[in-house]
Amino acid sequence: MTKVLVLYYSMYGHIETMANTVAEGARSVDGVDVVVKRVPETMAEEAFLNAGGKNDQAAPVATPEELANYDAIIFGTPTRFGNMAGQMRTFLDQTGGLWA
Repeated sequence: MTKVLVLYYSMYGHIETMANTVAEGARSVDGVDVVVKRVPETMAEEAFLNAGGKNDQAAPVATPEELANYDAIIFGTPTRFGNMAGQMRTFLDQTGGLWA
């Protein structure tokens, strides 16, 4: 069984919706086990909520260490000034030890 992780960051829920749709498509492939997780929020909770952030996302929060357990990872993140969201960047910066 091929293990696929759909890993995303979504402040307002748009990327969450896309991640779940991608996961649904991946689940339609025989022999694929798909898990959807999100990266941790780095904003203070009050600032996040004041900015209109969606904090009721169903996906559990991933840890950097668990990425090695998957055969494939599909990333979902909004762009911020042409770059990935800082929350995704911070998460990925913590994974260096997995690839060394």
